[in-house]
Amino acid sequence: MANWINHLANISWYTYLPLLIILGLFISIRMIQIRDYISPVDDSKWNLVTIKEALSISLASKMGTGAIIGVLAAMWLSSDTGVGGEGVVLWIFIGMFVMLPITYSEVLFTQVSKLTPRYFIKKQLNNRFAQIYAIGLVTLYAFGFVGFQFTGVQTVVRLFSEQHLAYTFTETSALIGIVLPILLGVTIVILTKSHAIFINTLSSMIFSLVIAYLLFFIIFLINTPDYWLEYGQRIVTDFLQFRSAGVGLPLGLIIGFQRIIQVGETSLGTSSLSSSARLNSPRREAEVQTFATIICIFVAVIVSSYVFSYGHYHIADVALSESGFDRIKGFILTVYSVTGYFGLSIVLAFFIISGFTTILGSFHYINTTLKLTLNKRIAIYLLLISVSGCLSVANFDVIFDATNLLMFIVGGINLIAMARFVSQKIQHVTL
Repeated sequence: MANWINHLANISWYTYLPLLIILGLFISIRMIQIRDYISPVDDSKWNLVTIKEALSISLASKMGTGAIIGVLAAMWLSSDTGVGGEGVVLWIFIGMFVMLPITYSEVLFTQVSKLTPRYFIKKQLNNRFAQIYAIGLVTLYAFGFVGFQFTGVQTVVRLFSEQHLAYTFTETSALIGIVLPILLGVTIVILTKSHAIFINTLSSMIFSLVIAYLLFFIIFLINTPDYWLEYGQRIVTDFLQFRSAGVGLPLGLIIGFQRIIQVGETSLGTSSLSSSARLNSPRREAEVQTFATIICIFVAVIVSSYVFSYGHYHIADVALSESGFDRIKGFILTVYSVTGYFGLSIVLAFFIISGFTTILGSFHYINTTLKLTLNKRIAIYLLLISVSGCLSVANFDVIFDATNLLMFIVGGINLIAMARFVSQKIQHVTL
């Protein structure tokens, strides 16, 4: 099954990536043309309270340990068996220029339509597409993205155990000692219907956590001034070399677009769901969500790649390994080597808090996307995160490949719906 998922994901991205790029550009151009018609300019003063609240909601949904894990995995995929990999930064930023405006567009369109992504797709396409989108989004988040969080939390616990308790987890002991307690705790939170309290508490911490994380990175930069220019040179050199794209331009673009979608969640509809409370005008909500996406991309791509790249070339135990655990371990060791316990405490807090926020937050997407009874939604949620948790120990590659496939399906359907929306004649656009 793992090979089948990987094969299907590769075929889908290789075959239809040009179509996704064309759709993205078409939507962005048409959005600029019709924006003044569907949403008037907001000349009111910015309300910092509502802006901060909307930004916190968005950051809480996007900012996860998966951002670090995904970028490190992309570095490995674009490397030559562990040599190089920095070129992926430029591939991701190429994808950003196409996909970042999509975040603005999807939020603007759903805001003016006053519809959630599922019902926006239903209106623009049909109910069957809306159902496929809903199932795909729920599975992507509660299985795929949650799997990234399980991996990050596991790495923190396993690394602490190895260094301070002289105990090395096996797959079985990691499943019993790390994953199952998390699953049990989450199950209790969900069944007692107290998940909203936990999510709100964790979400309120994300904004401050992001500031602390950026402060850590500034200190890291101050301590490594000799590597600034070298880092930029490595990015350009690796990008221009043939191995940076594996088999050339197609694979480089695929890696870039996959990670920009995974990191910023562009085209998936989650930005629209994060702004469903409609705290600001449509344009303001679109701007806030776009700004949140830029923050997530910077934190994930620049911070993660710079920190790991420095450790790769300056710290003996840090290597760009095929093992996801070793890559995250190298990232954490680099943080500690350069910034000590101050940086380490911030990064570990980032892993734990953002990880649990995503795990619990995925239940929100199930509640807002699936039209089922509460008991059925709970059952589906617990099943998906349980399977994800087990595979994060036994076979993380399945989660990684499934995430790539689901991102293609979910993002593709949403892009087609947006393209249908902007293709209508201006006088026939229904708000």
